[in-house]
Amino acid sequence: MYSLEAKIRTENARTTRKSGRVIPAVLYGKDVPSTPITVGISEFIKIYRETGQGQIITLTVDKKKYNVLVQEAQRHPVTGDFLHLDFINVDMKKEIEVDTPITLVGESPAIVEGGQVHQILTELTVRCLPTDIVDTIEVDISGLNIGDTIHVSSIEAPKGITILNEPEDPVVNASEIKVVEEEPVETEETSEEGAEEGAETEGATEEAGEDEKAAE
Repeated sequence: MYSLEAKIRTENARTTRKSGRVIPAVLYGKDVPSTPITVGISEFIKIYRETGQGQIITLTVDKKKYNVLVQEAQRHPVTGDFLHLDFINVDMKKEIEVDTPITLVGESPAIVEGGQVHQILTELTVRCLPTDIVDTIEVDISGLNIGDTIHVSSIEAPKGITILNEPEDPVVNASEIKVVEEEPVETEETSEEGAEEGAETEGATEEAGEDEKAAE
């Protein structure tokens, strides 16, 4: 389990962000009143890269420990910097819903045949106890041929986990690579050649007409 230190926040979120060292956040959930806090930027980013919003974090606030999930992470639309975080304290004895990444494993025969594999779904929404949360759910594509599709219904969920996505939702498929033939681009050289051919044809037609008149 991952651990993160937090401090009680006394300033508003905008003022807190100006320090450039911490992220304003709020802690709430089971048996916890809404509490404004801050967490270190570098410490949080290091954990978030590994957990995302689907892993339990042990959050320590004033020497008290809470089992939390990142409920929401607001980011700047341009820089991607974290603007505000929501941590929710969870009951370790009750099932929760989380989004779990999908990892494709194995080598699809479609690649060997010159095709391509397209992953449509990158994560699954699952329900489980906090202690049963997994880092990722693997999907084996070693039997995926060109024209095949693997649906959610084909995925074997780990023990203790219920997948909530629709069974018919496509996860990954394989298809041929379509080659689009480009139309020839007309250049000055080809234009001149076309014009010369046209002129020659027109000249030949005029000569033939004059010969016919002379014969008359």
